[in-house]
Amino acid sequence: MNEEICGKCSREDRKRMGYLCDKIKVEDGLPVRCIHSQSVLKLKILKYYLEIFSVAMRNKFENMYFVDLFSGPGLCYDRDNKEFYPGSPLIAMGLKYQFSKYIFVDLDANTSQILQKRCFNGPEDNSKQVTYLNLDANSNIGEILSHLKLKRSISVFFIDPNGLDIEFDVIKKLSESDSIDLIINFSIFDLKRNEHIYRDDNSKADKFFGLPDWRNEESRDWLRLYKRQLGRLGFAGVEGNNERHITVKTPTGASIYHLIYASKKELGLQFWRSAKNKFSGPSIDFVDQIRKK
Repeated sequence: MNEEICGKCSREDRKRMGYLCDKIKVEDGLPVRCIHSQSVLKLKILKYYLEIFSVAMRNKFENMYFVDLFSGPGLCYDRDNKEFYPGSPLIAMGLKYQFSKYIFVDLDANTSQILQKRCFNGPEDNSKQVTYLNLDANSNIGEILSHLKLKRSISVFFIDPNGLDIEFDVIKKLSESDSIDLIINFSIFDLKRNEHIYRDDNSKADKFFGLPDWRNEESRDWLRLYKRQLGRLGFAGVEGNNERHITVKTPTGASIYHLIYASKKELGLQFWRSAKNKFSGPSIDFVDQIRKK
């Protein structure tokens, strides 16, 4: 890509715009979400997992749902390599075997409108299958679920917030169904960077973990604690503590977030492992590998 494609907006610009950038030159003229090359891994794995899932499940259920609780604008721009990547909504809508319905949720009204325009103008003729909800996923999970017919259905919920913006009460609510699989962004970077704030009588991390006991654990054990919490909700398909997890890192090697998979069924975990193994090996450099595949 040409260097001139990027107007080099500042972090303050993006924050003001709801972490969107309107200085990138895009064919559809709509703002995008800027990411670093490390985050491309998440998009690649999501795409590969959904391909496996949609092929395997397409004829087994009356309805197959994809729900994105933090959907974003639908298009990402890798600032490091100057390349565009479809965001999670466009990845899901671009599959060969379509979901019965897509639910795209975002707290920011402008972001929801941008996504709707982008999907409507896209190549996929599935606009009737999409519901856009401008809601806070934490306080409106019941309303979100009301758009699904959970009997004789299967659903994938992609939960990719900024930081710790998903409360464990949402996960509890989703666990009431045996046919909902979860992919969760576990933001270890936010936890470590703001640990002093969260420990000091701040409830945000308590709500994320679903209990205050995270303060009694070493930071290296926080991921295990979260997975134990998932196990208590009946999620049998969760990666073991000795398994290699998908971890997105900074160029200096600091962990930004882990991707956690949770399903009530072991089969779902097999799909996730297949996707994970495509991008892993004995010596893992995820960023280098995704550029080669």
